[in-house]
Amino acid sequence: MNAPSRKDRPVLPNGRHVVGIDIGQKVHAAASVTTAGQDFGRCISFDNTRAGVDRLEQIVLKPLGGPARILIGMEATGHYWMPLFFELQRRGYDAIVINPIQTRGKFCSRIRKTKTDRLDARSIARLVLDGDAKAARIPSESILELRLLTRHRWRLTSLCGDIQRFSYSLIERIFPEYADVFCQPLLPTGCALINELGLSPHVLASQPEQVSALIAHASRNRVSHTTIRTLLARASQSIGVRMAERVIVDQLRSVISLLDTIESQVAALDDELGRRVEALCSPLLSLGLHAPLVATIHAESDPIADFRRPWQYAAYAGLDPSTCESGNFKGSHAHISKRGSTYLRHALFLAACGLYRRHRDLQRLYQRSRKAGHHHTDALVIVAHKLARIIWRLLTDNRPFRAKAPTPALITAR
Repeated sequence: MNAPSRKDRPVLPNGRHVVGIDIGQKVHAAASVTTAGQDFGRCISFDNTRAGVDRLEQIVLKPLGGPARILIGMEATGHYWMPLFFELQRRGYDAIVINPIQTRGKFCSRIRKTKTDRLDARSIARLVLDGDAKAARIPSESILELRLLTRHRWRLTSLCGDIQRFSYSLIERIFPEYADVFCQPLLPTGCALINELGLSPHVLASQPEQVSALIAHASRNRVSHTTIRTLLARASQSIGVRMAERVIVDQLRSVISLLDTIESQVAALDDELGRRVEALCSPLLSLGLHAPLVATIHAESDPIADFRRPWQYAAYAGLDPSTCESGNFKGSHAHISKRGSTYLRHALFLAACGLYRRHRDLQRLYQRSRKAGHHHTDALVIVAHKLARIIWRLLTDNRPFRAKAPTPALITAR
């Protein structure tokens, strides 16, 4: 039987005093508990500065015995825990970060309906002292860099989608019939038309020769004359709003320039991620996944040894089915928990969208799910859950993907 991973084991004080810290943006609260379970001193507040950490050390940490006698627990509140966590580590203290899901249960056990930073700090200390706390995963510097790059890439692509939807709303105001001719208005031909002539219907209808020449040049003669005539006819009969046309056209040009900038940054990030994935020699490349997806999976998963079983990895991605039962009641639909890494879950879903057509086993699973009455999206989620288990095995064994699973003897040999 495999030894439990670090992720499975609770963090034990092992005879040390415990200090619980409730993290805030600028001010933290700290409470300490001795090994005997007695409150030590009073709860204090301290600033998120070097002087504030010095105050914490002088009032609480040194009187308790210093680094060798203390275990510090803090809640993972956004990114605000990072400066304090690494400053305490630089000073030699053993500190752990706790997922808020763990601390929430401790907070809800209070009889009185009270919530203050100092009470929360004491609850964190009690949770660690009781041996019920499990440390959150702190990535190494290389994995942290990869995580920052991939998350920034996904934010930029999400921003592109938001900006495109905004541009569509502008186009539908002044030229609602345009989408019937060009379903994707922001392709190179549409962008050239907006930048050169604008998109006011009466302006386009009054310049048929310029419109025809511009579209033919921008599309390299791929747009037929019939389509151009249809566009001009729709422009002459458009019911678009003519109020604030100049402002709308200026905003569309600004949107196009902004999208070009974001897309160039995404392309640069893709190149950087491609180099980093190549340096990793990732076995996931054998699945046929693109570098951004492979980089995201590594950034959110490594070290894979933290997950002792494939279902733990699927649960970390939030792809495990949730259960709702009480007495004779049983939930009619088993939704996924969505309690893990959002970026990892998104990457696995996108990978499932691209792989279920190419790999026979995944295609069969998709077809069985569809025959069982599942919606297309639900079937892809099922495929993503299966894919998470496959990826766990590939990363655990550090081997490329093969359509036929290796024999147990080969797995043991590895």
